[in-house]
Amino acid sequence: SGKKLRQNLGRTIAETIDSEPGISQRTLGPAPARPVLRGMGGDRLLVLEDGERTGDLSATASDHAVVIEPLAAERIEVIRGPEALLYGSGSLGGVINVARGYVPATLAHHVNGAVSLQGESVNRGYSGGAFLNAPLGPLSLRMDGSYRDARDIATPLGDLPNTAIRTLNGSAGISLVRSWGYVGTSGSLYESDYGIPPDSVAGHPGGVRIDLNRRHLESRAELLPRSGWVRRLTLRHSFTRYRHSEIEYSERLGREIAGTGFDVLTHHLSAMMRFNQSGIFRNGALGVWGEFRDHSTPAGRNLTPRSNEYAGAVFGYQEANWQRFAVNGALRFDVKQVRPRENLGDVTQAGRVRERSFRGVSGAFSGIYQPWNGFYLGATALRSFRAPGIEELFSVGPHLAVYTYEVGNADLAPERGLGLEGFLEVRHQRGHVRVAAFRNDISNYIFPENTGKRSSRIYSLFEYRFSGKNALLSGIEGAFDWQLFQRWFAGGTFSYVRGELRDSREPLPRIPPLEGKLNLRYQAGQFSLGGGMNAAAAQNRIGRFESTTAGYVAFSLFGQYNFSAGGLFHTLSLNAGNLLDSEYRKHLNWVKHIMPEPGRNVRLLYKMFF
Repeated sequence: SGKKLRQNLGRTIAETIDSEPGISQRTLGPAPARPVLRGMGGDRLLVLEDGERTGDLSATASDHAVVIEPLAAERIEVIRGPEALLYGSGSLGGVINVARGYVPATLAHHVNGAVSLQGESVNRGYSGGAFLNAPLGPLSLRMDGSYRDARDIATPLGDLPNTAIRTLNGSAGISLVRSWGYVGTSGSLYESDYGIPPDSVAGHPGGVRIDLNRRHLESRAELLPRSGWVRRLTLRHSFTRYRHSEIEYSERLGREIAGTGFDVLTHHLSAMMRFNQSGIFRNGALGVWGEFRDHSTPAGRNLTPRSNEYAGAVFGYQEANWQRFAVNGALRFDVKQVRPRENLGDVTQAGRVRERSFRGVSGAFSGIYQPWNGFYLGATALRSFRAPGIEELFSVGPHLAVYTYEVGNADLAPERGLGLEGFLEVRHQRGHVRVAAFRNDISNYIFPENTGKRSSRIYSLFEYRFSGKNALLSGIEGAFDWQLFQRWFAGGTFSYVRGELRDSREPLPRIPPLEGKLNLRYQAGQFSLGGGMNAAAAQNRIGRFESTTAGYVAFSLFGQYNFSAGGLFHTLSLNAGNLLDSEYRKHLNWVKHIMPEPGRNVRLLYKMFF
């Protein structure tokens, strides 16, 4: 909801949704945080903007930021089960969709919008943003913009150097809206400059600064037939150019130099039909999707060959309700081709550079049974397919920002997973409770494995090789929110996931420990005030060459007040995190040995709607 989004609004999308069940954060400094769901991240957990991929490289490495500004989000939704296959075949973890509203879909009756201001103490940071909707006859105009500026993060041990961030974000879109639907276009930009903290033991002693920018153009048309079995037909095309430079300081030259760099052009094209309800069937969909990526690495230390990537899919989705039963299912067929444009036939550390093609079927089925009012039992089975990416296949070279020397595997086969889930949910006028157990069995699970050997080219970096091994991730999670008394509410979540290689029973790396969150709040009309506790157990089941992580408990306070004044709606949201300024570390923090979590932080958000 908008109220919950304002209360939890953080520096990144991952931080903003951190209170959701099963969600953890993969971090390498505060700026490039990316969500992890049920122990799965990267391409196994799609992060979308307005239902489409962002064109960034955040799924490929922990130093690459998600190019979505939380201040610009209208809402954030977590999609799991069969519906996730509308967006991708490898999303065994699920899909996180950030609704931005680039292209206006409705005609505003009058000028409206909002202005936001946010500040926080832990990094002496501030941010501001605004959006505007305006009617121009039959046209609908939407514009937004934001700016974020934060200095180095303060921890209980002192400031952590090279963790500042500056981000500029903006978009403009216009649509012709009629009774038959709409057609529109939009353009946006995202620019960010942020630091990766230094690590004199595992990598670069001065840290690395990352300068990235994205330019995005999108066109969309939606047709609303007046009769027949098609309710809505949506056509989309988007073009994205993403550039990213990892900048280091050269002691020999006495100045900054560009190290690893990326330049990616992406086209997305899709068409989807939504069907009218017919008897017990509803919300049916049928669609096609295509992607073209031109992946270039400027000449330098990273030796990933320039490549083109082609992908396409056809998919269908259907829901059905019958008395106390509800079912939904999806089926998807994907093809993908990776074509290197250079070094063809060469044999590198990754293997022989050559064209690779993949294809696979994914599908899912989910059923819910309601034996009594407010009581639900459900189960989901999902078959996933994920083809390896360019970096996993052919990358050979140092990735200084993550302190690794990466070696791909040109012979990788695609991942194929089988996910099973069962859940119980209780819904009552006083609240809800949900508990779920899951098991994800993945054949040829692709991950960068620390070999324990140092690179012969750059001795300070350990060599990580991409490999595919059979893996099993299983666990349990739950969430509740319940009214205790007239104005008192309690809520919380917990999650546990166990990840291991299926053949050797060796623990998988980067798996979060048992985690839980509790809160108690007082709510009277438009005013709420509460306190919370975040806790995690120690993580002693670690992958090869990982280190254990101690458990922790951290406390917080939060409050929100909504009011009307001067004919406008105003909201104030306050968050105070790590109240005791405790020193603790999270297991998914790549540099936890030098970077504890942020210290005491007071964050205030003001938002005005007009």
